[in-house]
This record gives sequence, C-alpha cells and structure tokens, in this order.
Amino acid sequence: MTINQEALEEVRTAVAAVRDPEYPDLNIEQLGILEDVVADAAGIRVDLIPTILGCPALATIERDVLKAARAAGYEVIVQFCSSPGWTPDRISDDAQKFLANEYTIAIRPRFGPTPCPVCGKTSLQDRSEVGPTLCRSVKWCPDCRNPIEVVRSRQGVNA
Repeated sequence: MTINQEALEEVRTAVAAVRDPEYPDLNIEQLGILEDVVADAAGIRVDLIPTILGCPALATIERDVLKAARAAGYEVIVQFCSSPGWTPDRISDDAQKFLANEYTIAIRPRFGPTPCPVCGKTSLQDRSEVGPTLCRSVKWCPDCRNPIEVVRSRQGVNA
C-alpha cells in the first residue's frame, strides 16, 4: 500500500475528532494529545503525547484512535511519545475557555499567576497537589470562595 499525503490527512482528520474520555466535549487535538500522523516502514503511525505519565485513559484513547482510523478505512499503529513533553500550553484556546467555563478548571499560563476561572482573580492558593485525576491539582480561590482544579504538567508539577 502506498501512503500518500491525502491518506495521512484523512487519518489525521479522523483521529483528531476522537473525544477525550475525561472531557467528552473536547477532542484529543484540542487537548494537545495528537502530535502527528506519519508514514513509516510499518504503515501509518499516529503519535500521541500523554498528558501525564500513567494516565489511566491512555488505553481508551488508543482504542478510540484505532477505531476512528479503521472507520476511515485505514489501519494504524499508535505510538505514545515521551518527547516533546506535554504541557498545558498544548491545550487550544477554545478548549481552555471551555474547561474554564464548563468545568471550572484553570490552565496555568506559562508566565504569571493562574487566574481563577470563576472570578478571574489571581490569588489562588494551593490546597492539594493530588486532584481528582493525575493531571489536576486543587487550589482555593479566597476571592470567590471556590475550589479550583488546575491542569498540571506531565511531570505532575504545575506548569
């Protein structure tokens, strides 16, 4: 089978639409998990960047990517990559807004303090590095008095 650019684009379109198991309103492209779709010696390979090492959703995401590719008429190999490392910067702007508005989840900016997704103030206080999932920690906003989950970096340190 000859793999051309059109085939790679069809696969990318199909797998980019795969929904995240934790946030079913968002897809793996919006969350920065889909890194690349490439042709290699074995065929078509889909490279994914895990949000955090040991994420229990990886098996589900892999299964859904394989299913989406098959539905588009392609067999693919899924590879979880360790480089580049996933950071919250990979989350698209629209996904960041959705997470803030619908889930009250904050995404810490690369520079500066993390704004509260409820009131917009930047006075969040650490409460727990352990959140409801491996990729989130918990903070407290003293201004609006809400607990706020903050997306953590892949290594488990807020980034």
